[in-house]
Parts: sequence; structure tokens; C-alpha cells
Amino acid sequence: MNMKRLAVPLFILLLASSLVSAATYDLPGDNYNNIGIMGEVTINLNVTIVNTAPFPKFIILNPRYEFTVYRLDNTETMNAFLIGGNVVHNLSNIQKTTLNYYTGFWILPYETVVVNFRITSHYPYVVPTADYQTICGDLAKITSVEYNGSQVTGVIEDLDDISVLSCGVMYPQLINTPKVLYLRSMFPMVDGHIRILKYDGTVTFRLTNVPNQAGLFNTFFAASIPVIFDGAEMYDFVPNYTMTYKEYLEKFIWEYRGLNPPQRTSQPQPLPPMPGMFQLSNTLISGVSVGAPQVTIPQSEEFDFPVWIIFMGSGVDITYHVSWKNEGR
Repeated sequence: MNMKRLAVPLFILLLASSLVSAATYDLPGDNYNNIGIMGEVTINLNVTIVNTAPFPKFIILNPRYEFTVYRLDNTETMNAFLIGGNVVHNLSNIQKTTLNYYTGFWILPYETVVVNFRITSHYPYVVPTADYQTICGDLAKITSVEYNGSQVTGVIEDLDDISVLSCGVMYPQLINTPKVLYLRSMFPMVDGHIRILKYDGTVTFRLTNVPNQAGLFNTFFAASIPVIFDGAEMYDFVPNYTMTYKEYLEKFIWEYRGLNPPQRTSQPQPLPPMPGMFQLSNTLISGVSVGAPQVTIPQSEEFDFPVWIIFMGSGVDITYHVSWKNEGR
């Protein structure tokens, strides 16, 4: 007999219904993964630039970053924000901040100037987050949450296989991939007169449990540093990171799951099936299939980065400082 699997509603009464507005959240959603986690990055960076030419140059800027040129009355600026899903850019002093319909700024002969680059909470960079995975795939879990006054309803998807009583044991899977910023990609100046002397600033990584409007649902996962500035010093992590990626990969996961790591040999050793893990390649971390995922130890022993083990309800902010100086100037 062919029987259709039914979605089972989840009902919960809230104590403070006046604080909860009507809303429905599918898991996953447009900008968060199947456990509701959305990652957003904001950046505030001061960059010192010098023009060694005896004539002015116009530096073209990516409008994805807001900017302010720190000189005179600081009126050479551009701000950006979202209104109803549309990006609005607000340019000031247009004759100085545009040329050939490109946005940017003029740098005078032999001038050294500091420019502030920003990605703000008004228009943050959304970090792709990988889905949490088990041997049951995306079944056997809550796939929708709906708030309506004092009632929370939702959908629990069944796995229609009575031979499976458990989908495994929860452990903190890594949900995001670090993005590496190289100086030459940040400032692709094909101009021998324009030099980047230094930059410094702060990065904030905001992790939000989007469907957790009523504060009922906790999450447990691992997150890596969202942005790596190649060659720069990164410090003052708040909260401090739990471990490095290498420690997470080579020690923590094995100990947490009560397994023995393989003996190190000249050949990379695959981990046992562990859904949700990643492989490290020349494109950093890439997701693997649920069936038989593997983790490859990085070829470069020096390449490592911070990882946080996170148990959270509504959200958490991770901040750190970054600093780079051109020692060869």
C-alpha cells in the first residue's frame, strides 16, 4: 500500500505573545541554512594611500563599500543602505567623487591620504552558510516555524523508514568558509605611482538564529573566521576563538565523537563518514556529499585559522582587528 507521508504540526504556547509578531520561517531560508543560521559581515577599514606622481590620479572604488576620504571637511563620501530589498547609494560632492560615471576620489600629486572603507549593518555582506547534515538528509527535523500571537506552529518532516530510529549524534559541524582577501585583489592598481602604505580596522561577524523569534530554539555548530586578510595581523578576537581549524580537524572532532584519529602517514587519511564536514583545497573549504565525505589535511602546514564552537539561542557577534603595513615602502 502506498501511503503519503504527512507533515506533523508542532504546537507551543508562548508566555509573552505580545512580543512575537506573525511570521513564517522555512528551514532553510533565502539567506540562512537549515538550522536557521545567517552570517553577516561588516568591515571598517582605514587605508593609507600615496600618489608619487607629479600629477593627480583618480582612484576607482567598488560601490559595494561605503567610503569617506579623510581630508579637509571629509565631504567626499558615499553611503549605501537597503530599502525594500533595493540598494540605495548616496554620493556627496559628485564632481569630486565621480569620473566617467565611476565612483571614487582624486589623489593629488605627492599626496598621502587616508580613506575609510566600510561595509555596514545597513548593507552587510551575507556569508553563505552550509546546511547541517545527518545521515537522514534534510528529513527528520523541523522544516518550518510559524508564529501567530501566543501560538507557535511548525512542520516536522518524518523519515518514512521504520528501520531507522536515530539519525546520529549531534556534533558541531563547520557551517562557513573563510574568504581570503589578498592585497592585489583588494587594490588591483596597475599604476606604479599609486602605493598602499598600510591598512587597519575591525571586522564583525554576526551570527543570527533567524527563525528563533521567540527564543525557544537553540543551535549548536562551529564557525570559522569569515574573512582572512592575507599577510595581515589579525588579533583582539572577542570572544576569543575556541581553537584553530587544524585543531578542530585533527583533534577535536575525533575526541568529541569518541573515535581514534588515523596515524599520520605521507598519504592523506580520510575521516570516517561525517556529514557536514569540508575539504580544504586551493579554493579553501568546499562542501562534500552526504554519502561519503572526506577531509583532506591542508598541504601547507602553516595555513590555519580560528574556529569557534558555538551554542546559542538568538545570536552572537564575533569581532576582531586587522592590521597590515607595507614594510617595503
